Amino acid sequence: MPIPVFRISMQNATLLSVVYLGVSLAVELVRRFTSLRWAEAASLALEEIPAHTLAMVGLLQPIRRELVEGEVGAFVVRLAFGATAVAVIFVARAAMVGVRMWRARWAWARFARAA
Repeated sequence: MPIPVFRISMQNATLLSVVYLGVSLAVELVRRFTSLRWAEAASLALEEIPAHTLAMVGLLQPIRRELVEGEVGAFVVRLAFGATAVAVIFVARAAMVGVRMWRARWAWARFARAA
């Protein structure tokens, strides 16, 4: 019976995305309604991956400029960061599964040649 790799990978990526977004929401609520230092640090840490990703594709500066000029609100920026984080999670998960499948096929072929 074949292993449903795609379905398992999608479930794992979805779970990771939900956990990331849930933690981000909790940290943002704590940051917004309290003045705890750890909440600010946690918020910056959670924004680091999407910020680097947006910077790599050249979208961070336009988003920052539009935020400063008042063309978009903080909610839209948070939405863009959240969507980017979810996309990174899915792409990273797909890459990990692809590399593992390639290694498994390589090992299987090497074992078959040796036998």
